[in-house]
Amino acid sequence: MLSIIIPCFNEEKIITQSIKKIDDWSKSKDFEIEILIINNASTDNTDEELRKASEIFRISVLNENKKGKGYAIKKGLAEVINSKVLILDADLSTDLNAFDVDWLKKNELLILGSRPLGEEIGTPRIRKFSGYILNLLIRNLFNLNIKDTQCGFKYISSESLKSITEDLSFGGFIYDLDLILLAINRNIDVLEIPVTYTFNNDSSVSLIKDPLVMLRDLFKLRKIYK
Repeated sequence: MLSIIIPCFNEEKIITQSIKKIDDWSKSKDFEIEILIINNASTDNTDEELRKASEIFRISVLNENKKGKGYAIKKGLAEVINSKVLILDADLSTDLNAFDVDWLKKNELLILGSRPLGEEIGTPRIRKFSGYILNLLIRNLFNLNIKDTQCGFKYISSESLKSITEDLSFGGFIYDLDLILLAINRNIDVLEIPVTYTFNNDSSVSLIKDPLVMLRDLFKLRKIYK
């Protein structure tokens, strides 16, 4: 069985369409799929859209009132009913077909979608540049040979998933790096795979505020893993 987690903040325009895409994709698979949508303190009509969607599709809707992608994902990881989890962005910017069914046969594995190893479509240059600078900092501060820690496409399979979830301590976008470092410390294999990423103009990530918050959290995380 595969659990799919989608953190969701102010996605009233796209969330129903994304859920339908996942539902259609799941019907082509011969394994059971659990879909958890975590409404992360949305201020638009996302809540109403999810209510309507839950009447049509087999989804579970959770609420996390602490604003932050990391908080939403931690909530989802705490509620999944098995230890094999695919984490996706609400806009499905990464093609679902990047998922490899063979991953389900393996334990103690963390898969990271990688835009530099794959194809990135439509991303503004300033966003690419800020991402490059952030990754450069991460690689130097943590001595990691990972080209893309922040892609929204991740898969984890671990018997210690609940313990890892409890130890996740960052509620913002730097949660990705926190998850990676926790996995490495538990001897979980961490692999990057190429993905096709299509930029969505409706993304809720702020180019002004979010990088500053991520930079602050980056150095907090460095103190933990020094």
